[in-house]
Amino acid sequence: MKNRDTKLCCVVFIVTMLLSLIYLGPSGAVAAPAAGGKPEVSELKIGLPDLDPNFLPNWAAEQRGYFKEEGIAEVKVIVFQGNAPVVQSLASGTIDLCVASLIGLVNTINSGQKFKAFWAGYNMSDFVWYSVPKFKSIAETKGGRYAVSRFGSLTDFLTRYALRKAGLNPEKDVTILQLGGQAQFLAAMASNQVDVSILSLPNTYTAAERGYISVMSQKDLSPDYPTHVIYGKEDFIAKNPNALKAYVRATTKAMGWLKANPDEAAALITKQLKYKAEHSRKAIDDLVHGWYPDGRLPVDGMKVFWDIAVQSGEVKEPWPNSRWLDDTFLKTQAEWRK
Repeated sequence: MKNRDTKLCCVVFIVTMLLSLIYLGPSGAVAAPAAGGKPEVSELKIGLPDLDPNFLPNWAAEQRGYFKEEGIAEVKVIVFQGNAPVVQSLASGTIDLCVASLIGLVNTINSGQKFKAFWAGYNMSDFVWYSVPKFKSIAETKGGRYAVSRFGSLTDFLTRYALRKAGLNPEKDVTILQLGGQAQFLAAMASNQVDVSILSLPNTYTAAERGYISVMSQKDLSPDYPTHVIYGKEDFIAKNPNALKAYVRATTKAMGWLKANPDEAAALITKQLKYKAEHSRKAIDDLVHGWYPDGRLPVDGMKVFWDIAVQSGEVKEPWPNSRWLDDTFLKTQAEWRK
């Protein structure tokens, strides 16, 4: 009897210790499990196609500690130059997820990659085409030189569509050059290497200050747009649903903080991207309208997106969402995005 009681006490002790490990944090305080369950991985590597303020929720979530609050110990935000190197890194496993253009995702699926998006909510329509003063509209730029980041990128995709809307043939009537990033666009205009650049906030403010002319706005094409979606390999999404939910909770929490604290958000842009303080503050006021914590896709913007994709020959007809989007997370967010 004594031996049996001793064994029973040992079992109770072990169970008690295990429960303590589950419910107690490292300091001994009660740790409430994150909604949706513990992340399957403790580290995430996020790829971005360029340095741009509209990706700010990712940096804000890291610097504000929101990722750690959601159980992801380390997040590396890695910046590339264009969609192509982001896709290559995702395919090779160098990064786990990317926040990048929908056209980039469509192109990679067309090439045979098993990628899918699982979230959106970056629906800004903030690109503006700026020209040297001799042109007053895109229709006048026949024979001109255009700057885009990379062929096949979002900037290239939109520029070719804008040219067609203005009655020009992007293959014959202009020369399109791939120059990397926004800073390179402005430098190329200053040195007379290009005539027109597609610019995002707050580079548009710089262009206006330098006397360049706004010849078209993306808002002329659509009031909103699926600028970026968040995607990864299908098998990574299937194996790590809790980690993806933690990522979404952290970045959408950051969106809320950015909207509620515009001055601090502007300071973060200036620190992270080295823009003028007054430009950063103005950019925040324009950007907050394009961040949607619920991950929605823009209704009007999606129609325009597929119209562009069909016209450019990327697809023959609009795709059903199931071909490129795992909408499980969007449909169930009321259960875990708190």
